[in-house]
Amino acid sequence: MTKSTTTTSTRQYLGDVSNQYHSSGLKPAAPSSAQVQVQLQPLKKRKPFAKEVQPLQTKTNRVIPIVPDGVHASQKPQQTTLLVPSRLPQKRQATESSTNLVEKLKIPEPQPLASSHTIASTSTYKKSRLIDYEWQDLDEEDYDDPLMASEYVNDIFTYFYELEQRMLPDSQYLYKQKNLKPKMRSILVDWLVEMHLKFKLLPESLFLAINIMDRFMSIEAVEIDKLQLLATGSLFIAAKYEEVFSPLVKNYAFFTDGSYLVEEILQAEKYILTVLNFDLNYPNPMNFLRRISKADDYDVQSRTLGKYLLEITIIDYKFIGMKPSLCCALAMYLSRLILGKIPVWNGNLIHYSGGYRINDMRECVELMFQYIISPIEHDEFFKKYAMRKFMRASTLCRKWGEKFQLEGRDLFDENLSTHRLSIEVDN
Repeated sequence: MTKSTTTTSTRQYLGDVSNQYHSSGLKPAAPSSAQVQVQLQPLKKRKPFAKEVQPLQTKTNRVIPIVPDGVHASQKPQQTTLLVPSRLPQKRQATESSTNLVEKLKIPEPQPLASSHTIASTSTYKKSRLIDYEWQDLDEEDYDDPLMASEYVNDIFTYFYELEQRMLPDSQYLYKQKNLKPKMRSILVDWLVEMHLKFKLLPESLFLAINIMDRFMSIEAVEIDKLQLLATGSLFIAAKYEEVFSPLVKNYAFFTDGSYLVEEILQAEKYILTVLNFDLNYPNPMNFLRRISKADDYDVQSRTLGKYLLEITIIDYKFIGMKPSLCCALAMYLSRLILGKIPVWNGNLIHYSGGYRINDMRECVELMFQYIISPIEHDEFFKKYAMRKFMRASTLCRKWGEKFQLEGRDLFDENLSTHRLSIEVDN
């Protein structure tokens, strides 16, 4: 008795096997001509946030040249081109940004004109800009701590400073949206803060969620009845990105009081990520705040006040489009001013904030001070930082602002700041 065996020259993939054998063990019947005609008709994809609203920014296909093998990248190809949709990046944005950063740092090597000594002394990198303030190398003491990454921290934050500019939302998108007003965003963000506090998520999740929401609305028009779905989907994405244990999607659906189903939140998640090209490479403001706290000796009080003031920059619509590093600098400046620290701003704070001087922060500090002394606009946000675990930062800042205004003091007193390490050295 012999068995007949069949051999295949190529390996069958799972997709091929599934097409031949279904769960019933039979091949699927051939579709009829009517079914084929129905399948050939283009399906109209429904957007989860808008009905027939056109996007705010029209995107056209980009013509990307194909460089053949063996041709230098700087040489432009003459014939072959490829049409690629603008929402499909050719490579990861993080890799692209880091590559561009290295290319910007390098300068072409000059031709040798004299002796070999001149060639040896020629530098292939740009020299650092002139620093006219005193600062200490506080990273040197962390050389034996691998978690602090003192060898790479300067390169990391140099990349963050370049990346934050690319990840900023449009500062004028609230005025381009036909159905959206700044007051609506204030209500939406205040509700988002309440949900964030209810789930006990990290501060990084809230910053990323609001950045996702603002960048999405900078591109797409959103109906008013879909704003809550957009905020829920943004926090759902941010929590999956930042948290170790992210809340289940059914918890988000429950928090909306049944306004949206689980399937709708998942569909919104897919659409948001598609519009943003899955680009969540956002330099979180908490990273900049931790960096500048090193120059503040990691003081807990100023750090807590700084968190409250930093969250104001994502709550209030007037701060949309401002760099996270600038917002962290003004948060630390005001927190030290509130606590009465002298000097309020010195050389170390200038250096570890990214080089921000008082004149660079003047407009932003005035906006922040006006928010502190103005009537309470975001109730849930104010209640959150009125808790004891946050040192009652909201009430403390408000009382200080009212007293500061009555005394007629100057927010930018030159006698309280210096470009050196201490005021005593300055005198």
